[in-house]
Amino acid sequence: MTMQTTNIPIRSQVHPETAFALPQVLKKAGPFTLWLFSGFGLVPALWSMLRSRRNSRSKAEEISVYCVHRSFYLWAMILSGFVASAAVVHYPHSATVWGWAYIAVVLYTLATLLFDVGTLRLLLWTGIVALLWLTCRYLEDLKHVAVLSSLTAYLKHLHPRLDPGTALVLSWLLLIPWLGALFHSFTRGRTTFSPNSIEEYFLGEGREITDRSGLTFRSRYRDLLETLLGFGAGDLEAIDSSGKVVKRWENIPLLAFTWRRLDHILHQRSALVDNAPEDPVEVEQVSRQ
Repeated sequence: MTMQTTNIPIRSQVHPETAFALPQVLKKAGPFTLWLFSGFGLVPALWSMLRSRRNSRSKAEEISVYCVHRSFYLWAMILSGFVASAAVVHYPHSATVWGWAYIAVVLYTLATLLFDVGTLRLLLWTGIVALLWLTCRYLEDLKHVAVLSSLTAYLKHLHPRLDPGTALVLSWLLLIPWLGALFHSFTRGRTTFSPNSIEEYFLGEGREITDRSGLTFRSRYRDLLETLLGFGAGDLEAIDSSGKVVKRWENIPLLAFTWRRLDHILHQRSALVDNAPEDPVEVEQVSRQ
């Protein structure tokens, strides 16, 4: 399990606001569309990483992340169904190969949705599978008891072949909950982190602004299967001074890529300072290391 922590020991306050207006919806639709067509934030994340390497001194800014519903991880099964069906239509002799590939993607997707496989659990099951495999090899090589060879021959004898129609129907049907996951991200999944606050937007309800003061932020990658399907997806937790998790944002795609920029923002504070009468207020960014 990988954990990263950013500590800002200041008090926290929550300021909810409930309102609904069409201009606000349109204003939020722009960043969401950009996030969607930029590979769920992959292009901006890579660009931010390159820019941060070129210029180590960056100004205070804000970053928006999106939490996704677990049905978002159906994308691999949907995409493989479309690709495999098109390949089998043009190359019928490849139906067996694509059949095995589609089965592998389906099993991986189901395991992702049904189980949380952390690092320790993955190592444990890897060790169990390796022990079983070595035991079977021992029985075959020294005791001449066919175990693996019989199982392999049985699976080959099944000859699974991909049916293009079946794969296409499943992909079209699964596309509905996947689009629902995107709608959930747009309506309730957007969170914006700035040097002083955290803003969450809920369609039809309004927005909630949380003061970051006194909160410790920790990233967690509790499910390695989801992390792979989500291109570095993980959870973000906000912890108060007593060690209690007061907020949790789950299933954030590309968190592993955006964490460096997010961590930089979480180390910043903005303060209003009185200045000359002709310019009475200026903003000063303070970076805490």
